[in-house]
Amino acid sequence: MIKIDMHVHSQYSEDADGTPEEIINVLKKKGLNGVAITDHNTVEGGFRARQVAPKDFLVIPGVEISTQDGHLIALNVTENIPRDRPVDETVDNILDKGGLPIVPHLFRKMSGIKRPNLEYISKKIPAIEVFNGCSLPKTNIKTAKVARALKLGGTGGSDSHSSAYVGYGYTVIPTTDLSIDSVLTEIQKKTTWGEGTTMPLQYRKDRMMKSIKQFFQRGFKRI
Repeated sequence: MIKIDMHVHSQYSEDADGTPEEIINVLKKKGLNGVAITDHNTVEGGFRARQVAPKDFLVIPGVEISTQDGHLIALNVTENIPRDRPVDETVDNILDKGGLPIVPHLFRKMSGIKRPNLEYISKKIPAIEVFNGCSLPKTNIKTAKVARALKLGGTGGSDSHSSAYVGYGYTVIPTTDLSIDSVLTEIQKKTTWGEGTTMPLQYRKDRMMKSIKQFFQRGFKRI
């Protein structure tokens, strides 16, 4: 069994800090086996992380894409996916590029795609994020129930925007093969699940205030 934080933001996200090197070092100290760098609408962080990662630490390149309907994560993509498109079109774009689409923080007010959109694309995706380190425990429980109801697998990630808080959420994968193909195969087989610990309240409050401030700075535009 291996544990990978499947939802991490680095300095390549406009609302985050922390270098890929720092992120990897913290996760290794916490005993995790890998990370998916999922910066907002750019794959640059994943590229950098793969360059600096030691051989015993897996980096899955990824991106968190802003669709018209909320956010989607694409794992194992090496080029940016067009943003601000409908969620179903975005899923198709991810699949066309050989990536694996995952739905993060389903019920989040500003950036979750919500259940109707999930049901619409549920035949095209293998899993949703059932544990998000920035979400309330009751929200993670609610999301996990939806995953089971729709017979989907689960992933977990910290959704950290600071290297100090990576590893609070992670995906448990029933394999000892530390390769991208092995991990993605298990996700596709729906054998993975998300676990972790909710981040400290003060960090979550600070994240919320920063998100609201940046929303106004962008001219009432979501990231």
